[in-house]
Amino acid sequence: MKNRNIKATVFIILLRGFIEVSNAQSLPSILITYHSESGKTKAMAEAVAEGVSQVQGVSYILKPISKVQEQEILNASAIILGSPVYNANMAPQVQEFINSWPFDGRPLKDKIGAVFVTGGGFSIGEEAVMFSMIRSMMIHGMVIVGGEEVEAAFGASAITGEGEFDGKEVQEIFLEKAKGLGKRVGDMAGR
Repeated sequence: MKNRNIKATVFIILLRGFIEVSNAQSLPSILITYHSESGKTKAMAEAVAEGVSQVQGVSYILKPISKVQEQEILNASAIILGSPVYNANMAPQVQEFINSWPFDGRPLKDKIGAVFVTGGGFSIGEEAVMFSMIRSMMIHGMVIVGGEEVEAAFGASAITGEGEFDGKEVQEIFLEKAKGLGKRVGDMAGR
């Protein structure tokens, strides 16, 4: 009798573990990826991840584009991509990353796409870079989601090197926009 109870208990524990693993594997996954040399775009990516983490029923992967595997792109329900602004363009590494995405058969079609950027000053090209990244996502058939606020309609952006925003860290006003973007994408992916 005691042996039977032990077997039943072990079976229940194993079954619970299997159910938890099955549920974890079926959660929508959001790939948050970025290129950052100064650490400012990385700080925005971490804020996006914080926003996603507020949503139950979704998981996320946060990593620089240099470490992303193709299977992570294909498995993601949503891709949130970040770049610093380089001469009113996305960083060359981000463009190369987008150019590496699989295209045949349009495997990214209907995935959610969102963007965030960091720029050194006002009118330095943040929106132009966001639109460029968004256009690339649309070519792949992705569905674009903007931020939580009207001031983040195209995604989240941060000014990091001019006026009152000149400093070593990304200011809270911009990190809040990044969190809002992450939360909105998380909510959409979870539906």
